[in-house]
Amino acid sequence: MTRLWTAGQEIRVQRDAHGKLLKFTWQGRTHPIQKVRQRWQVDADWWSEEGRVFREYFAVTTTDGLLCVLYFDFLDEQWYIAKCYD
Repeated sequence: MTRLWTAGQEIRVQRDAHGKLLKFTWQGRTHPIQKVRQRWQVDADWWSEEGRVFREYFAVTTTDGLLCVLYFDFLDEQWYIAKCYD
């Protein structure tokens, strides 16, 4: 089942001293990150009335078998989960 949140759901992310993603906490559960599969940035719509989108995305797999897309929003300095495939 795939879950998608267009506005994202807030999560907490723990990184090591070098910035490597270690784990994230979502819905009261901690998910250790096994591997970052892909990483990309989006910086768009700075000219639009809706406002700028400035984010860094990470497609990660967890040790319990989830594939998730997480992102850091540079504008509000918060982490979110955008998609989860289980």
